[in-house]
Order: sequence, then structure tokens, then C-alpha cells
Amino acid sequence: MSNETPYYRRHSLFGPLLLVGIGVLFLLRNMGVLSYHNWGWWFSRYWPALLILWGVTRLLEHLWAREKGYPAPRIGAGGVVFLVFFIMLGVAASASRDVDWHGLGVEFNLVDFFDIFDSHYEFSDEVVQAIEPDKQVKITLGHGDLNVTLSPDDRAHVAVHKVLRSGSENEAKQMNEATHPKFEKQGDVWVLDLSSGNFERGQFNLDVQLPKTIPVSLMTGHGDIHVSVRGANVDLQSSHGDLTAEDIQGDARLQLRHGDATVKNVTGNVTVDGVVSDTRISNVSGTLALTGTYTGDTQLSHIAKQVSFRSTRTDLQIAGLEGDLNMEPDSLRAHSVAGPFRLVTSSKDVRVEDLKGDVHVEDRHALVELHMKSPFGSVDVGNSRGQITIGMPDNAGFQVDAESTNGNIQSDFNLDVNNNRRDVTARGIVGKGGPQLHLRTERGTIQIHKE
Repeated sequence: MSNETPYYRRHSLFGPLLLVGIGVLFLLRNMGVLSYHNWGWWFSRYWPALLILWGVTRLLEHLWAREKGYPAPRIGAGGVVFLVFFIMLGVAASASRDVDWHGLGVEFNLVDFFDIFDSHYEFSDEVVQAIEPDKQVKITLGHGDLNVTLSPDDRAHVAVHKVLRSGSENEAKQMNEATHPKFEKQGDVWVLDLSSGNFERGQFNLDVQLPKTIPVSLMTGHGDIHVSVRGANVDLQSSHGDLTAEDIQGDARLQLRHGDATVKNVTGNVTVDGVVSDTRISNVSGTLALTGTYTGDTQLSHIAKQVSFRSTRTDLQIAGLEGDLNMEPDSLRAHSVAGPFRLVTSSKDVRVEDLKGDVHVEDRHALVELHMKSPFGSVDVGNSRGQITIGMPDNAGFQVDAESTNGNIQSDFNLDVNNNRRDVTARGIVGKGGPQLHLRTERGTIQIHKE
């Protein structure tokens, strides 16, 4: 009879216990007792308790095996790898516990990604506040759309549509009770702030009615803003969303991080700044200033005073726009433009019709085509590896000084054209003389036509 101890390999109880714990968590989630958001908070705070449980389980198993005369179960290579990665995950969770993940979601347009495990519950609310005529209204949202129209009386009427993210209906009801908006008076400004505290875990879409003469300052971190029929200045800001201002008797200021800008019928000045996709602005009685990065289609029409457009690639200044202007990343088209007209750009085809006043254009690797209309001023165009086409009134008087390096010059007017050299030139006086056409290009054709 053999006295050898029989071989016995016993699997650890920690794995089954862990599965039981995970199952209990999912059960509590389905019952509405816990949310996935709470899971993360509890794990980031109490994950070392799992290490303690694992260690105690292994110790008891070791003592039991010794008592029975069995070999003590080993951790194994897989257990060591799991332990290392579990500790790394726990340390990372603890370090990120105080990070504003919702704020990061708003910043990088990932709000919906961070909320995929929560359920959405909808509620409604209403706010009514009397507003004195000489006061301002400021509304701030973390996440939500804003629509502002005309009030039927001297009060502010706010209809609030809430979309609250929560792990359970009971928790959502508690959040609803904790998110009743109200105006607070700060000096000459009535403030409605729905951007912090309990308002962070929800989307709040507002339909606002305000007295016509009240100036407004509106901001949302993630959402669209639409304002119409204002008899005072408007200031709109959105980090991720579209901005629209219509029928404004005053100035309009728009700041965007990502979105479209639309402005119509403004009696004052308009400024737009930021990272803008499509831009549509029309019927502005004052000046228009556009700065920042414009990645889409820019459409302008009927701007009474100066237009200024400055981006990393294009600098445009014009005295006024009676017609329209359409600018895309690789082209600019306009008609009925009042100069001085100044454009500095690159790799952008330019075509302008009915252009009056002084003109200065710098471009390269593109076509420049200008059709002048009386009264016109001096025309200075420099291009590189691109064609220059100038259309002049048939009965106009002007002077020409044109040069094309490694190109050629064509003219419908009686000019002294020398195409026999590397630097082709054309000079002369047309009619009774007048403003000067100073044209320069490299490896391109210069054409001067009668119209």
C-alpha cells in the first residue's frame, strides 16, 4: 500500500466569488438601485478591498491545503499578469476619480460617448421673471439648445425641456427636483445659470421669450443658439453648435469653437470669431468683421459698410458689398463690390465682377480675374504661377505697367507689348490716362480686355 499523498489540484475560489459579485452588480443596475456612474466611483475608491479579499481567499486556501495534506495551490503566470493589470487599472481609476469627464466630453464633443451606459429621462419646467427695461439677461448652459424670441409682455418666460442622464428613475426624479432653474440678479444683469452643479449631468433645452429691448448674452457648451427679433445687442457663444441671429436692431457678436454661423438683418455691426464651418451673413447695415478659422463655405451679401475677413490663409478688406460674395477654401467669387478692395491669399481662384475703387491683390498658384467698373481706382495685382485677367470699361482712361516672367501678355488696348524677352512687359496710356494698372505674375499670362 502506497503512503504517497494523492495529487490534488484545487482551483481558487476567488474567481467564482468575483463572478458572483459582478452578477450582483448587474442585478442591482437592472433593478435601478445602482448606475454605471456609481460603479466607477465605488471602484475608484474601494478597489484595494478586492486585493484584500483575494489575499484572504488565497491564505485560507493555503491553510486548508496544508491541513488536508494537499499541495498549496499556486497563483500561476496568468494570475500574476491579472494581478499586475488589476493594480494598474485601480491606480488609474483612483487618479482619475476627480477628473471632470463630462467637461472633457463637452470639450471634445464626446458627451454622448460618456453617457452610453445611462438611461435618459425627460422632464419639463418653467420660469417666469419680470425684467426691468434697463437690465441685461445672461443665460449659460453646459449642454443644451437655446431659442430666444419676443415676449408678449415685460417678463421673461422660459420653457425648460430636461433630458437627465441617470442609472435609475428614482435618481432621475431626485435630479429633476435639484435642477429647478431660476434667475438671479447680479447688478444690472439677470443671470440664469444651468452650467454647473446638478445641471452638469443633463441636457437643458430652453425656449425663451424676452422683452424686445433687453440685451442678451447667451452661452452653451454643447448646443445651438437661435435669437430673433431683438431691439438691442446680442452676444452668442457656443463651443460645439450652430449660432443664428436674425432681425437684430443693434450689434451682433458670435463666438464659436465648432459650428455654423448665420446672421440676417442686423442694423448694427457684426463680429464672428472662432473655428467656423459654414458662414451665411446678409443684410447688415454696419460693419462686418470675421476672424479665426473658416473651414466651409462663406456666403456674404448686402453689407453696407466695411467687411474684414482674417484667417490663417486669407486677409480680405473691402469698403462695402452691394452684391454678394461666396468664398470656399479654393475659390472666391463676388460681384458689386466697393473698394478699396484688398486681398492677400494663396492657392485661391479669385473672380470679382463690378469692382469699384482701389484694388490690391496678392495671390499664388491660382487665377485672378477682375472686372472693373467706373469709378475705379488704381489696380495692383501680384500673382505667382497663375494667370491675371483684367476687364476694363471700353471708354475708360488709365495707365498700364504690366510684367510677366516666363509668360506672355495679351491686350485689347493699344499698348507697347514686348513678348520677345524672358520678362514680357506691357506699358502705355489708354484714353486720357488716369489710374494705374500695376500687374505682375510669374509663369502666367496677363490679359487686359475691353468690356
